[in-house]
Amino acid sequence: MAVQVINFPIEQGTDFSLSLTLKSNGAPIDLTDYEFSASMKKHYASLTSYEFDVEKQQPLTSGRLIIGMASSVTSTIKPGRYVYDVLATVGVGSTASTSKYFKGTIIVEGTAS
Repeated sequence: MAVQVINFPIEQGTDFSLSLTLKSNGAPIDLTDYEFSASMKKHYASLTSYEFDVEKQQPLTSGRLIIGMASSVTSTIKPGRYVYDVLATVGVGSTASTSKYFKGTIIVEGTAS
């Protein structure tokens, strides 16, 4: 499955959320057995990252999830260009597999003073 590229802005100091839908061959994926993580960094090799909250939406068969970040976090991020990805893990232990479903560029916009 190809990784979907979605670029978006985040305004510094505000709450942020984005709804995403995981699909395979055009059909939503049942998220029942999936665990998600999402983060943004200045560049992919950066050691500093900002984690998104990830929430699976009901019904799980809709394939919908929301990534979000509270204003208390976005207020600490310097304006500029960042990269992000959304990873999904299915299975446990040695049978677990992790795939990247979304990636892209985020422009963090500074607050007006």
